[in-house]
Amino acid sequence: MNAATVVLLGLMLIGSGIGFYRRKQLENPALRMFPYFLLFQFGYQLVASVYSFILTEHASNHFIFNLSLPINILYFGFLFHSLVQHRAKGNIVAIVTVLNLLFYFVNLFFIQGFTFFMTYSRTAMAVSLVLFSLLYFHGVITSDDGHKTNPVRNASFWIVTAVFFFYLSSTLTTIFWNYFVLNNTYFGSVMMRIFAFVLYTMYIVGILLHKPADDP
Repeated sequence: MNAATVVLLGLMLIGSGIGFYRRKQLENPALRMFPYFLLFQFGYQLVASVYSFILTEHASNHFIFNLSLPINILYFGFLFHSLVQHRAKGNIVAIVTVLNLLFYFVNLFFIQGFTFFMTYSRTAMAVSLVLFSLLYFHGVITSDDGHKTNPVRNASFWIVTAVFFFYLSSTLTTIFWNYFVLNNTYFGSVMMRIFAFVLYTMYIVGILLHKPADDP
C-alpha cells in the first residue's frame, strides 16, 4: 500500500466525517446519504488495498471493485434523480440507471465475467454520469432559481462538477490506456490517482462550503 493510496483513503474518510458532521445542513435526501456512500467507498477500497498489498503479493483485486459497481450505479442514479429539476430528465436518469444495472449482469454472466475488471460496465456507468451531469448543469443554467443561488455555496454543484470531471477524465484515460502504457508505464496510473485526488478534494470543499437555502 503506497502513500498515494493512503492519502486517497484518508480523503474519503475525512469527507465522510465532515459529511456526517454537516449532515443536517444537507437538505436533499440523497446528499444526506452521501457520507454513508463515501464510507462505503472507503471500505471497499481499503479492503481491495489490504487484499492486494498485505494479504497477498499483489494479487488482483478486480473482483472487489466489480462487487461494488452495482452500489455505485444505484447511488449515483438516486443522487442525480433527486438533483435534476425536470421530470423528463429524472425519467432519463431512472431509465439509464436501470439499463446500466441490467447491462452489469449481462456483462457479468455472458461477456467479461467476474474475474477481470468489468471495464464495459464501468465505462457505461461513467458515460451515463457524464450525461447526468450535463442534464444537471443544463437545469441549473436554465432555472430561474439558479440565478439566485451561489453555486460555490452549494454542495450539489461541487459534487456533480467533481463527478463530471473525474468520470470524463478517467474514461478518456482508460480508452487511451494502452497508448499510455506503451509510452510510459506509470503515466496512466499516476493520472488516475490525480483525478481521484481532485474528486475527493472537491467533495470535501463542497460539503464545507455548503450553505442551506434557508440561511440568510
